[in-house]
Amino acid sequence: MDFNRYSMIPIFVLIAGVSNLDGIQGSVSGYNGREIVIKLNNAQFAPLTGTDNYQVKIVVNYSVSDPTLVGQKINAVTKVYSSNGTLLKTTSFPAGLTANEMGTAQLLTNIPISTIRNLTTVTIFTDLNKTAVLSNPVNTLASLSSPLAPPESAQTRINNKT
Repeated sequence: MDFNRYSMIPIFVLIAGVSNLDGIQGSVSGYNGREIVIKLNNAQFAPLTGTDNYQVKIVVNYSVSDPTLVGQKINAVTKVYSSNGTLLKTTSFPAGLTANEMGTAQLLTNIPISTIRNLTTVTIFTDLNKTAVLSNPVNTLASLSSPLAPPESAQTRINNKT
């Protein structure tokens, strides 16, 4: 058989198709973001006594739907955004947490009082290295329309917003 450059095109197309199929199969077997279901328990934005900071506290309930994750180390990440969408802070567990079939996770971070007006938080569960998303996102929105009073003021609480 005589090979010229035009007869090689079908061979290249076949090789490229097989390579793409292998890539698709590899991505299907990975995490899909539904291995863990999370729901907001509560979110609090409270002054920290003796500081110029507010504490952002997000508590989520979780349920693991992928039994291979039970007993494994995973992580939870909360990102705090300002009203204009600027990322202010990212919080996670330094050493991760061990996944149970069901549980509660609490994420805490401190934000200077001067930066708090309208905060949005997004919390997700990830693999231990924080590279693969394992859950749905949970969003909260705290609208604080006026400058916050000194730390003696009451805390703001948001319940059951998803």
